[in-house]
Amino acid sequence: MIDVPGEFPLPSDAFYRQRSLLRAQVAVPQRSRTGRRVTVAVAAAVLAVLLVTPAFGIGGRLLDLIQGPPAPPEVQTYFAANDGTRQKMLAYAEEAGAKLHDRYSPVIASEARGVFAIESADGPIYLWAAPTEDGRQCWLIQAGTNAATGSPVGLGSCDGSEHPYAINPGTWWIADRPSVEIVHARIYDDDITQVDVELEDAPSVSLPVVAGHALGTVAKEARILTLVGRDQNGDEVTRFTLGPKVAGP
Repeated sequence: MIDVPGEFPLPSDAFYRQRSLLRAQVAVPQRSRTGRRVTVAVAAAVLAVLLVTPAFGIGGRLLDLIQGPPAPPEVQTYFAANDGTRQKMLAYAEEAGAKLHDRYSPVIASEARGVFAIESADGPIYLWAAPTEDGRQCWLIQAGTNAATGSPVGLGSCDGSEHPYAINPGTWWIADRPSVEIVHARIYDDDITQVDVELEDAPSVSLPVVAGHALGTVAKEARILTLVGRDQNGDEVTRFTLGPKVAGP
């Protein structure tokens, strides 16, 4: 288990907004789509992700949608250290400096917040996000903790200066969570409120969108075909077909 420090208190109503949002998704009437079940079933699947881990091992049970609470010091330090590394890189890249400066805006590490915490078959996975000075985001998907230093172990990235796709998805396998594949999507279209992960020879999994992110897991052996972004009515906004899996460190 990841040891979340005591400096990470959560108020009793911390998750009220997110839970209300998910209940509203179930209550909204949804239209049928060719080749798909009526949306009530899809909305029920969203809540199922909150409550259980399916037998197939997909989805990742959400412990809580933790948008808002400050990240613990170790996570803030991670963002600050990565930002320092980028700034050193910029200092030694004069010719490409303008383009790199546009790609990487300074991160406000002290404003890092929790977005997701999900329970996988191998333990919890957290998604932390920090704003940049120009209003973009950097994020960390934490899948473990370094036993020697206490620093988070995982994968991170930052928003680019351009967003050619409404969904920017990725999948990773990491040794700290060996039996699952992590699925993350950065969402750049405010109309997208859920992401359906379509699998080969298995039911799709619906993931809610919080603070511009969707996060879940599938079994390591599962084959992901497509990620479909849907609006609050369940209508398709966009879809993205994934390439081969990427292994983490």
